[in-house]
Amino acid sequence: MTKSASVNKLTIPLIIVFGMVNALLILGKKQLLAWGVDPGVVIVGNIILFAVSITSLLLYQRAMAHPTTMGFLRNTYSGLFLKLLACIIAILVYVITNKEHINKQGVLACVFLYFVYTLLEMRSLMQWNKARRNA
Repeated sequence: MTKSASVNKLTIPLIIVFGMVNALLILGKKQLLAWGVDPGVVIVGNIILFAVSITSLLLYQRAMAHPTTMGFLRNTYSGLFLKLLACIIAILVYVITNKEHINKQGVLACVFLYFVYTLLEMRSLMQWNKARRNA
């Protein structure tokens, strides 16, 4: 299996969740608004989390394949720090631009999506590592 094929296989669950979440947000807009959730906030959060998750997944994969401990730690912490920093910046930009109209439910929905994407990343990496060791 080539490296690009394994990367594509790793990202499939993230792509599926990204598409499903966006479809649910668009189709369930009226219900979300009735619950006090701004779909726009969650869609932008989903896009940011998807992009950062893909990038950190690639860094984690590179870390697991690195022959040295230092390389492993560098790539692992880079992925973790990238994800954390991107989320903090996104929240700060949202809070600064919408001081009076912060949608707390939308932010909490993004936190939930953060955990979903993190679980999918770890699951994909564990499956990739298991397949790599058995090959």
